[in-house]
Amino acid sequence: MASTTSSWQFGVSDFSTTEPLRNGRLIKESGLDFVEPGLAKAAALTEEEFEAAAKALQGAGVPVLSANWFLPPSLKVVGPEENEKDSRAFLELALGRAARLGARAVVFGSPGSRSIPTGWSELRAREQMMRFCRLAAEVIREKRLGLRIAVEHVNHTETNFLNTFAEALAIVREIDRKEIGLAADFYHFAMEGESPQVMREAADLVCAVQLANPDGRCFPKPEVEIPGIKAFFEELVGIGYRGGISVEATVTADLAQECAEAGQFFENIVRSGK
Repeated sequence: MASTTSSWQFGVSDFSTTEPLRNGRLIKESGLDFVEPGLAKAAALTEEEFEAAAKALQGAGVPVLSANWFLPPSLKVVGPEENEKDSRAFLELALGRAARLGARAVVFGSPGSRSIPTGWSELRAREQMMRFCRLAAEVIREKRLGLRIAVEHVNHTETNFLNTFAEALAIVREIDRKEIGLAADFYHFAMEGESPQVMREAADLVCAVQLANPDGRCFPKPEVEIPGIKAFFEELVGIGYRGGISVEATVTADLAQECAEAGQFFENIVRSGK
């Protein structure tokens, strides 16, 4: 177990007011290992703004292992507004920037882009989702970006499509592209009441992991017990997951303090696994 937990790195995702592109140095100095910026935000920057942000992270020695907030809500990949030309243009820009930041995975939650509109069939939505993911895989291959898209199970309060890990796993298996993997998010497991044991069927696909305390979607703290979190980490050990684990949560007080507390929480997790 120790060899697996020692290969984990812990970071902070873009969510609420975390702003990793701007706060990377603070997050690193507060005891965490990496940042997971919002890719849609990075893609919306001018080239000059993006270069400045990327250089600031590099200069501060802040690794970017992954990105989240993949798509802007205005870019629909499911429903009547889906447009392959627009999708390709965004993918070429955004995925190129993700690779330039050093990311190896892009978490595909984006409920505003993939939710099924009223009156639209789930079958057509599924076909569109698969087509978009295969297009992303094509762009990754063409540009040799070394990325994987991590399709995320997003709970029913945020979207009406692919709410469980099992559903996300099924569509990724059907997409059948090596560039398309899965994200595992403890918060969404908890919100759906789904057992993380289902990850055992997807050990080769999990390429990003996120979490938050479901009670308020807040940062974990070493003194606060989170029901089910131990079993979640045990499953990560069981599938041999190695890589980043990021907090995707609301900042309720001070970002530096909450990062430090999360760092202690993770240290306790690793220590208990040795």
